[in-house]
Amino acid sequence: MLTMALQRRRGILKSTDEENAAEEAKLRMEGQTEAIELNQEESEDLLFKQAWLMYFWRIAKNHEVEEDMADERLQFWINQSTKTTATLHDAVDVERGLMELRKLSMADDLTRSITRWECHQYRK
Repeated sequence: MLTMALQRRRGILKSTDEENAAEEAKLRMEGQTEAIELNQEESEDLLFKQAWLMYFWRIAKNHEVEEDMADERLQFWINQSTKTTATLHDAVDVERGLMELRKLSMADDLTRSITRWECHQYRK
């Protein structure tokens, strides 16, 4: 059962990566590679979502949920948050990150892991 779930997740990630690559290639061919800056409200929304993604991936890493990708994603979002100017491309990255979490259904896995950890801490 676990093997089937892991294969399903790998398939989802592979298709997401392929879709992202196809979209980026399409944008390059159409000449739409310039960075479009976001306004103040959009930038604040983007920063909030980036912070949420960093928080989520840090918890996943600490609780060893999706170990193979948690560290990579955490580093990616940390690097994204250091940019000085928010662009439309950054907003697309954030939406893709949120969609990835939904596709992976990680919230349930993480909730179970945290609950087990809290029970273990309580018993100490």
